[in-house]
This record gives sequence, structure tokens and C-alpha cells, in this order.
Amino acid sequence: MNDMYKEDIEARWQLLVWRTVIAICGVTFALSWILYGVHRVEKNIGSGLYMLEYIFIPMAIQIITLVVCYFMIKADNISNEKKNYVVIGLIFVSIGVISFTYYSVLPLIMLPILTIVATALFADQSLTIWSGVVVAILTVIDMVRYHFEYTDSVAGLNWVGVLSIFLLLIILLCVMVVIVNTHTKALMSSIMGSYNRQVTLMSELMIDPMTGLYNRRSFEDSLEKEIERAEQTGAKSYVTIFDIDHFKEVNDTYGHSNGDIVIKALCKMMKEKSKDMGLAFRYGGEEFVILFHDVELSKVMNIVEDIRTEFRCYYFHFMNKDGITCSCGVAEYIKGESSKAWFNRADSALYKAKESGRNRTVISE
Repeated sequence: MNDMYKEDIEARWQLLVWRTVIAICGVTFALSWILYGVHRVEKNIGSGLYMLEYIFIPMAIQIITLVVCYFMIKADNISNEKKNYVVIGLIFVSIGVISFTYYSVLPLIMLPILTIVATALFADQSLTIWSGVVVAILTVIDMVRYHFEYTDSVAGLNWVGVLSIFLLLIILLCVMVVIVNTHTKALMSSIMGSYNRQVTLMSELMIDPMTGLYNRRSFEDSLEKEIERAEQTGAKSYVTIFDIDHFKEVNDTYGHSNGDIVIKALCKMMKEKSKDMGLAFRYGGEEFVILFHDVELSKVMNIVEDIRTEFRCYYFHFMNKDGITCSCGVAEYIKGESSKAWFNRADSALYKAKESGRNRTVISE
């Protein structure tokens, strides 16, 4: 799975779990007050001591854990894997406090097993195993406390048997979650493999295979998006169209394979010289476009003229005469203009460059 994609998913789960634990702590605080009368009588202790030991201290531990966990999962210097452990630790502490505080309610002793289930969110085998070990330790501690405090009232209970069943349940749950983790990882790998293949296919559909430039379809989409940006921001945008002069003669004289060499040479120059300020496209045949965004005309002209003059001086080994030239038309976007009108103005400027003798650049008025 793509690491950035996986981290993004886990980050969202981390925050979701954190918010869920807040809800759990709120419910716990409310129930602790509801059970206040019955449980205090059962424990036979004063109200002040009871509130301190069974309400305020457990709630304080939960609140502190929530605060520490929040800052840790938001920290940039902590790895995502460690943050997963922090979140699972938060769940364990939050429900472990309930189990440890109210161990006299026998079913609550098994409450921490929810921590093991929660590790399935991150599909991490080691996280599941470590959670199982910690849950088992807390279960043993609570069972021993329960045994010594309530031996007389439940003398017939087989403590070793009950504890063995609890530990067996923990082991079985760990095994099941590990199996789920394995399945989840395999499923996510399959999904990401399919996603990556689709992304690759879409990229290939948007790129001209011979030149490596974006293709005409990509240009048309980009042109519409550029108009939207220009309308919203007021930034200056330019379409520049390049056309290789007398390219048919190059193909007829030197062959199509050498014609491809000429095209690749021009495209390489366009891509390298415009990479920081615009996108280069192969519009069709020997016509190519650079779409500039938020650039002054002077910089656009510097790049265009640099490409044109360098192409003019480029040495092609198969030629017996001077190099090949190209012409260029430039048009700045006018507010409210359609993509077709904008492109046509640049194309008209290119036509004027051709009519004026070629090997030159003309700016649309």
C-alpha cells in the first residue's frame, strides 16, 4: 500500500478513536454517579473517600491520558506506527481504569479485551499481540483481587478454571484479530494495486508516448482549469503554440524516423525550459503548446525565444544543411474569453509568424 495513503487513513482512525474514547469516558462518568449509592454501600466507605477513589481519580487519569494522547498524535516528530500504539494505549487505559476500579462487577474484568479488537483498525500484528499480553496481565490482577476480596461470598467458584477461560478467550481473540489483520492487509494491497494501475493507466492516457509531453486531451482539460484559475485570481496566463517550419520536407527528405528525432529534440527543450512556469503539451503532429500560469509576458517571451533560438542552432547529424526552425504564436488570456477563442488567437498569431517568414514569434494583440 502507498505509505502516504496508509498514513492518511490511520491518522483519520486515530482521531476517530480519540473522539470515541471521549464519549466512553463521558458515559463512564455518568454511570459512576448512577451507581454511587449502591456501590458505596457495598464497599462500606464514606462518600468523600468513595468519590475520590471511584469517581474523581479514575476520571482524572482518563482526562490526562486523553490530553497526552491528543498532543502525541498531532506531533510531527512521532512516527505513525508509534501513534497507533499511543491510540491503543489510550483505549486500554480508559477502559482499563473502569475494569480496575469496578473489578467487583465480574463482567467488567473482561472489558479490556475491546483493546485487542481495536488493534484491527491498524492491521498491525505486533500491536495485537502486545495488547493481548497487557490485557491478560490486567485480567489476572483483577481476578486475583476479586478472589481475595470475595472468597466468602462465592466460595464454590473455581477461580483457576474461570481465569483459565478468561485467558483462553484473550488468546482466541488475539488469534482471530491477527487473522483479520492478515486478510485486511491482503485486501488493502489488492485495492491499492488496482488503484495504482488505474492511476498509471490514466497517466498514460494523458501523455504522448513518443515525446513524454501531455497530449491534446490533457491540454484541453488544463486550458479550461487555467481559465477558472485566471478568472478567480486575476493572474496572467498565456498560451504559446510552436510549429516546426517545413516539417513535411524534413519527413520527405530524411524519413519519418529522423522526423521523430526532430520532434523529440524540440519537446525536450520545451519541457526543460518551461518546467518551473508552465506545462508543455503535444497538440498534434508538429504543433506543440506551452500553457503558462501567473507569469509576466517578459518571462514568457524569454522562455519562448530561448527555445526557438536553441532549436535553430541544434545540430542534427542526419542533415547536410543548416538546422531546422520553428515559429511561435503567443496569446494572453482575456477575462471572459472562452478556451476556443483564446487558443484561436494564439493560433492566429502563429499563422502570422508563418506568413512573416517563419522562425519568429508573434504576440496576439
